[in-house]
Amino acid sequence: MDKTSVSNMNSKKPPAESYKYYRYSYSFKKQVIEEIENGQISMNAASIKYEVSRSTLKRWFDKMGNFDKKLRSMKGKSPGEKIREMKARIDRLEQEKEILSFAIDMISEETGTDMLKKYLPESQKNLQKRKGKS
Repeated sequence: MDKTSVSNMNSKKPPAESYKYYRYSYSFKKQVIEEIENGQISMNAASIKYEVSRSTLKRWFDKMGNFDKKLRSMKGKSPGEKIREMKARIDRLEQEKEILSFAIDMISEETGTDMLKKYLPESQKNLQKRKGKS
């Protein structure tokens, strides 16, 4: 073998795999997007079920999805935003509770009386009296 035939053998590459492009009908796209919006299926599960890439589904969702539009029109918050707000509120309330219990302990020590007495409203006292008689 001469040098040219060896170099020609090495330069031959297998043909690159061609990508397949599919066209999906509008009704199919809308059906998939509605399933995702209604929470029937996640985007990852839809990708596997319908054999469509997640990036394609995301693009369809951005173009045709109504979820964000509905939220904005109702001036609502997404479930994730609500959860974040509730967690922040819980943290703040726990800090307030800690401060108040510390203050009650300090006052109890200074005055020598128990400040954690439990007082019931009249309605609750009456309810307990009725339960006690029964």
